Amino acid sequence: MSHTLITLSLVSLVLLFWFYKLLSRCFVRSFCIWNNQKNGSITQKEATILSVTTLKAGKKPLLELLVLFENLSGHPIHRKIRIWDSMPHLNRFQPDGKIPIGLNLAKRPKGPVLLFTGACRISFAYMVICCSVTILYVVGCYFLIGEAISRIDAHPEKYESLFRASGMWQMWAIFFGTGIFLNFLFKRIGLVMSGRNEAQNWDLLYQGLGATATIKKYWDTGTLINDNPVVGFEYTFRDGTKQLYEGSDKKIVGKLEVGTLPDLEKLEIMYLPDNPNVSRLAENLENQDMFKFVSLVFYFTLFVFSGVVVANFIQLLFG
Repeated sequence: MSHTLITLSLVSLVLLFWFYKLLSRCFVRSFCIWNNQKNGSITQKEATILSVTTLKAGKKPLLELLVLFENLSGHPIHRKIRIWDSMPHLNRFQPDGKIPIGLNLAKRPKGPVLLFTGACRISFAYMVICCSVTILYVVGCYFLIGEAISRIDAHPEKYESLFRASGMWQMWAIFFGTGIFLNFLFKRIGLVMSGRNEAQNWDLLYQGLGATATIKKYWDTGTLINDNPVVGFEYTFRDGTKQLYEGSDKKIVGKLEVGTLPDLEKLEIMYLPDNPNVSRLAENLENQDMFKFVSLVFYFTLFVFSGVVVANFIQLLFG
């Protein structure tokens, strides 16, 4: 029964993982914002809209706003936020316009920026939809696992041989091995951040101060991302007390920009006011598109693989 137990455990883990993601997306996010506002964890700011991109048209279009605002230390930073415009006829979101935003400090190290429209309310219709989807998912999982246990209990030897021949656990071993290797590789080249680095970057971006750094030296790290080299920099800068500090960081440099590196003397960096030894290039902190893309690709791959596993399980069970 070893292969049967392994297969049931793997399928159960897949279903539980996506159930957790469903609950997080539907309930945890909304209730956390409501609770954080009650606890005073949301700081209100005024932001200037730099650009507006329509991601999805319709009666309530989905917009992506690039906004400029001051972080908790008063340093101006850029961030992107996505919103559903429920009243597009009012033209509330236009370039150079002002909007109120909130910084949800309780979300550290995740993105804390949200559109602040006063008291947070939880939509009844949204909750009904989320509850309906959750109930359908739970009922489906209950039926699948319950029917599987019933059939396996009636013919244990038959399903043991089927699961042994299916090689499902081998697929999982290959997937996890590849995932661990890619995670290690991406961390080495800077495409994936550890939890500690993610929290440090959050502190730098939302609590840090800016400074103009002088480049001491630069070097080619030998890593290419989209055929563009990753270049390392060592730099010096002065904090608010005029004390000199050193730092280093890496960034992706376009192939056409490599020739201009010898003429590059200054870089914009951000540092922690209470610990200036911690610093990074400002553009690495403000531009998180690559990290978001890697995360999206990871979850999409995991979703596809999970679908293949569950589909293979259903085919073995009912075929």
